Amino acid sequence: MTKGRPLTHSREKLLDKGIELFHQHGYHGTSLSAILEACQVSKGSFYNFFSSKEEYAVEILAHYQALEIDRWNQEFAQLQGTHAEKIRRAILLSIEQHDQASENLGCLIAHLSGEIGNASSGFRNAIRRATQRVIELIAEDMRICQLEGSVRQDLPAETLAILIWDNWQGALLRMKVENTTQPLQQSLSLLWDYVLPPASKGTKDIQIS
Repeated sequence: MTKGRPLTHSREKLLDKGIELFHQHGYHGTSLSAILEACQVSKGSFYNFFSSKEEYAVEILAHYQALEIDRWNQEFAQLQGTHAEKIRRAILLSIEQHDQASENLGCLIAHLSGEIGNASSGFRNAIRRATQRVIELIAEDMRICQLEGSVRQDLPAETLAILIWDNWQGALLRMKVENTTQPLQQSLSLLWDYVLPPASKGTKDIQIS
């Protein structure tokens, strides 16, 4: 008897393809038939893994975030400098990758937050979990930066993390509308040159262009 493809492999393929489709077309712009065709699976096979398209989207968010955290950690480990310098360089590399891509995909969490954040409690909870996880990770980085003296200490790390996240999400939305990574460059400069440095190091005259 010939064995079929392992279920875990097929499930991961569905999730990977879903990230690509939702990036390109959004949740509402991606029909179930498009998903089935792109993944080359039957409707029955799809429902063996996911009870609905909504559950599929929720799992895609978790899968996407795990992939992005792993990618960030691998790239971050290759960088040199203070923790703050490494963060800035890692973000800059991400911006450059957006610029070099044929399409500026941006952050899937930001895209889906705007599109389906209020569509159901399932979506709200999934996006809330994903957002909170990112903020927690940023806060951990900010605490390290505060200990090394590269980031201001007059605000809690959690507050800085929320500020960074909210600023970055706004920049991602502007990037999508303006079809340029300039908003991301501006956000990076605003945060790392003017907002985050300790007061003792002084600040530059604000000239964001």
